[in-house]
Amino acid sequence: MFSLRGVPQFTNYNPAFVPQHKFVFGLPSVHASYSNNGFAYNDVFTKQGDSTIIDLNKLQSRLAKRNYINIATDVEVFRLGFKVSPRLYTNFSVGAKAFARVMLPKDLTTLFIDGTAEFVNGTATLAPEVEAFSYIEAALGGSYVVNKKLTVGARFKLLKGAVNGTTDDTKLTLSLNEDYAMTVRAQMDVRSSGIQSATDSDFDPKLKDYLKNNGFAIDLGGTYKLTDKLMVGASLIDIGGINWKNDNYAYTLNPDSASYTFSGIDVNKLIENENYLEDELDSVANNFEPKEGAMGSYRTPLPTKMYLTAQYELGRKFTSSGVFFLEKFRSRFYPGFSLALHKDVGRIAGLSLSYTAANRDYTNLGFAFNLNLTILQIYVASDNLLGAPL
Repeated sequence: MFSLRGVPQFTNYNPAFVPQHKFVFGLPSVHASYSNNGFAYNDVFTKQGDSTIIDLNKLQSRLAKRNYINIATDVEVFRLGFKVSPRLYTNFSVGAKAFARVMLPKDLTTLFIDGTAEFVNGTATLAPEVEAFSYIEAALGGSYVVNKKLTVGARFKLLKGAVNGTTDDTKLTLSLNEDYAMTVRAQMDVRSSGIQSATDSDFDPKLKDYLKNNGFAIDLGGTYKLTDKLMVGASLIDIGGINWKNDNYAYTLNPDSASYTFSGIDVNKLIENENYLEDELDSVANNFEPKEGAMGSYRTPLPTKMYLTAQYELGRKFTSSGVFFLEKFRSRFYPGFSLALHKDVGRIAGLSLSYTAANRDYTNLGFAFNLNLTILQIYVASDNLLGAPL
């Protein structure tokens, strides 16, 4: 998308970017994405003759220690942009966004596929991590040409959170001794907003309740022309977060009590007490029963993203570009890198080809185009054509 300068939404990646059009009026557009850093389709499914089977051993060999699955949607309902003057461009947009990220530790799939043998005299980390939220965003931004070389931009975002679910501090470990005695320990702090009441039979949602979750974010960016043909840029996107107040609920486990050691079945106790197994199961259930209840407000940050870009004019309306991408999420950074070639065909169309390295995958070829039909614009972009299931 960052190479499609004929598409107004390319300013989402740097508020200092200026579209080719003096006036933009946009009706709904949809962006959806799925990615993970652990596996691709062909790492899970294998063809055997005319059949396609799930190859768990192949999947296990490709997984990372921490596997992140990301799903995001962005429905832009309305956009208005125009040049106030030769130096100033301003834009306003309203949309709905949803984001979900799940972390699955490799130890969890190892336990499922290979059993416990690999963890003898060791400890398996099994707890997943989850962050999911949806919100409405109203954004007002602009870019200003300081001089012939420097352009700066900013975008201010008012956020209204809808629902959220997050694992703030969750741990689950399984330790095994040589005699296969197993000890399970757990810790949990799960928070939700706008979800708990939805499980009630008499649930009656009210819009005003879902407008209590206020947030704010800002985008900052700039571009600089090093030469007449080479321009570089930098931006920080989604610096901010949401304060959750509506229908907040918490589920917690105390690590001091949430533990259990299983050394095997005591045959003598089994003979003497017909309720022995039932009592053991009740003990386990009591140890790992979470404490739940309403809670006060809490805050979640948006995943902040950074883009470093460079664009070079190879010829008339023919450019090459590169972008280094970095996303921060829960004190961890997720990088990516992309190269692209773009050709504008007058003011009617644009075409891009790209190569991207991201999520431990280095075979991503992308394609994008935009077509301008007077008052209607059609555009499609994909970073990974080769990832389509075959």
